[in-house]
Amino acid sequence: MGLKTPLIDELCKGPWPSHASELKKSNYTLLMYEEALKNKESQWRGGGYVAVPGVPSGVIARASKRPDILEESSVVRVFPPPGLFFNTDLFRKLIKIVDKYSRSLLHLSATTSDIELIEVPHNKIGEMVKELENIGMDVGSSDVTLRTVKGCIGPARCDVGVFDTIAFRQAFTNHFLDDMQYPRFPHKIKTKTAGCPNDCVYGAHKAEIHIIGTFKDAPKIDQEKLIKWVKNEGDINYICSRCPTSAMKWDGQKLKINNNVCIHCMYCINKCSAIRPGDERGASVLVGGKYRSKYGPTLAKVLVPFIVANPPEFKEIIKLIHKIVDVYDENSQPKERMGEFLYRIGFDKFMELVGVNATPQNFIKPRENLFHHWKKDELGVG
Repeated sequence: MGLKTPLIDELCKGPWPSHASELKKSNYTLLMYEEALKNKESQWRGGGYVAVPGVPSGVIARASKRPDILEESSVVRVFPPPGLFFNTDLFRKLIKIVDKYSRSLLHLSATTSDIELIEVPHNKIGEMVKELENIGMDVGSSDVTLRTVKGCIGPARCDVGVFDTIAFRQAFTNHFLDDMQYPRFPHKIKTKTAGCPNDCVYGAHKAEIHIIGTFKDAPKIDQEKLIKWVKNEGDINYICSRCPTSAMKWDGQKLKINNNVCIHCMYCINKCSAIRPGDERGASVLVGGKYRSKYGPTLAKVLVPFIVANPPEFKEIIKLIHKIVDVYDENSQPKERMGEFLYRIGFDKFMELVGVNATPQNFIKPRENLFHHWKKDELGVG
């Protein structure tokens, strides 16, 4: 006789695809979800982090409110391949381990891009980690660590990517692996990266450190291709009218973009394939983003508007990140996220501690809400 899950059954009705239908096909503990729907609250509660010999981080306890349905279990976070590309051989090996030690459940879209192995019994974690290491995979990215970099796929698949996000993930992991596995910071530090100013990963909303690919020169224009595009009913006049700074001028034969006022918002590039990012490429570094904090939602602020980004080592960016995390580690309070830290000490003080000079790009509303008090030597005043 099957489980009685009337509320889940109700969610399976209708002509549309249902998440509940997919859950029923898996080994997920359906009664926990049924009880959550019935009581209008999750039947899981935070259980903290589990200490396992030889595994300093990466194991998260899931405490059950209904031990009669399911005892306490753990989630194990596994670092993905740096490029986020799995070959099928590695994936088959991973699946065999998951089937052996857990309920055959994987979460492949965790907020830090780690692979989460669901409902692993505590007494099997040590054995599981050893088998993961044998196939070349490692565990970490939980507790007060530097979390795994989450980013878009960049130039591997995207035609407007100006920053090699995959190579950066590799460089970041090589330099900060200890900090990604051994908890030492006042709070967790999330890092994200986007290959272009479109910021498809929304890192400005979520990341303590966010690296966005950008370019300094004007967008490139293939004038011949543009004319063909216009003849095929492409509306360049509409695109020009939507430019937020009126940087685009079209005379019917040639398009010009004034780079002195262009803010590289990517609108024209996204709309027309004859317009592509410029060649003087690098990255912007933002800090302090977080959806929820004790001061409310905080968007990441621009720390460095342009920094060179040379693969494979990205020395300049890695050096800056070292400085950012050291300043945060040495000056913040326990359990204080980086955005809250910036709010408390002021962004101008943070720039001073990191050793970054203020630029106009550091200000959102320079006439209304200054983050920086200019000093006489900065203004050239005696």
